[in-house]
Amino acid sequence: MIDICLGERIRIRLPENATTGYRWAIDHVDQTLIETITTEPHYPSNAVGSGGEVEFIFQSKKIGSGEIALKHWRHWEGDSSITQRFLLHFNVRS
Repeated sequence: MIDICLGERIRIRLPENATTGYRWAIDHVDQTLIETITTEPHYPSNAVGSGGEVEFIFQSKKIGSGEIALKHWRHWEGDSSITQRFLLHFNVRS
C-alpha cells in the first residue's frame, strides 16, 4: 500500500520485450479515484529482439483507497496467456 496526495502521479515501470508478443496492459483500475494519463514504451535500442521497459502514468483525482492491476500477456490469446501480474494498492489523501 502506498499513500499519495490528491493530484499526485504514480509512475510504474516494468520490463517488457514486445517482440515476444507479450506486453503489459491494464487489467483494472478504479477510474473514479485515479486516471490513466499515458502508457509509454521505453526501448533503448532499435535492434530487433531487444527489450526495454513500459511506463504507466496515473494521476489521483479523488480521495479514497483502490488498486491498480496490470497483466503481462498476449492480448490476442486472452487471459490464458497471462504470465505475470502486478498489483499496487494505493490510498489517496488530501
